[in-house]
Amino acid sequence: MTFISLGVTFGQVMSTVGYIFIAILCLMFMVVVHELGHYLAGRLLKFKILEFGIGFGPPIFKRTNKKTGEIFSIRPFPLGGFCMFESEDESSDSPTAFNNQEPWKRLIVLFSGAFFNFVSALIIITMIFTFYGQLLPVVGEIYEEAAIAEDGALKEGDVILKVEGKQVNILMMDDLQIAMRRIDHEGTFTVLRNGKLLDVHVRKSNVFVRDTEGKIMYDEENKPLQRYAFGFTSIVAPVKLNFFRAMGRAFSYGFYVVYKIIWLLGQLLTGGIKFSESAGGPITIISTMSEATRAGFGPLAYVVGLLSANLAIMNLLPFPALDGARMLFVTIEWIRGKPINKKVEAAIHLGGIILLFAFAIFADLLQLFT
Repeated sequence: MTFISLGVTFGQVMSTVGYIFIAILCLMFMVVVHELGHYLAGRLLKFKILEFGIGFGPPIFKRTNKKTGEIFSIRPFPLGGFCMFESEDESSDSPTAFNNQEPWKRLIVLFSGAFFNFVSALIIITMIFTFYGQLLPVVGEIYEEAAIAEDGALKEGDVILKVEGKQVNILMMDDLQIAMRRIDHEGTFTVLRNGKLLDVHVRKSNVFVRDTEGKIMYDEENKPLQRYAFGFTSIVAPVKLNFFRAMGRAFSYGFYVVYKIIWLLGQLLTGGIKFSESAGGPITIISTMSEATRAGFGPLAYVVGLLSANLAIMNLLPFPALDGARMLFVTIEWIRGKPINKKVEAAIHLGGIILLFAFAIFADLLQLFT
């Protein structure tokens, strides 16, 4: 019995290690996509690139392009990467140096990392919506007293794509209720029925409150309970979409994710959401992706898509060491007509890196203990 127990435990450990390894690879994918954006934009605009590295630490593999002199390296710690430009953080007389390029060119190069992350998120989300389905409200039972403007206009199984012309996106539990609140008394649902789009006019009225079995509920005086509603039930379920519809909805969904990220940041700063419930460092991220890996490729890809969009937004924040802050310094230089002292800027970015590492460690420890 002891041998079998040890065997099972070893198998579980190896399985967990495998999930964590896949999660780390996914994290590296997002980092490489980000740095690839910087690299390709730099090559296109004739910047001098010294090295493109995957991972951190001493290189375990290096290869030099004989034509350009660029070095490609792989390093042992797979929690980051970089695209090193000539004299990126210092002054130089070289015409190909990063800081001697036109400000608009530098802004494009700095922005391209986040742009590539966002584009990769849209591609991943499109594939998810096509092959696994988008989470959408699906009409369940329709009661006789339902206030449907046209008899039989709304049918069981209809997929609600839009409410009052605005796309329905389900990312958090309350998103469906928020979408439904767009209609005060009457309005229009755009539904998908048997592959076809239909506009259905609906209105609210006083309908009976029912239990999970569909039976009418009564108050203490044995009177039927009523509420002002549409009179139908709905569930949130994954609905597969054709490629072109998925691509169009992924674009809107991507910007909805951006809005939600900014909203969550605002809630975090104002105390609307507890720090321990919404923040985490790399260990928390890897743990989240590892759990998604256990659920299958679809959930993992979905999480990677959301994290790619999140990485794009976070990198554009004007916080020292992030691309957003570097873009801010370039913009100030463009307006002033002369650069800020590079030693001062480098010190600010170094301070930002230290703060980011401290924040990541603190956030992971907080998640661990709470």
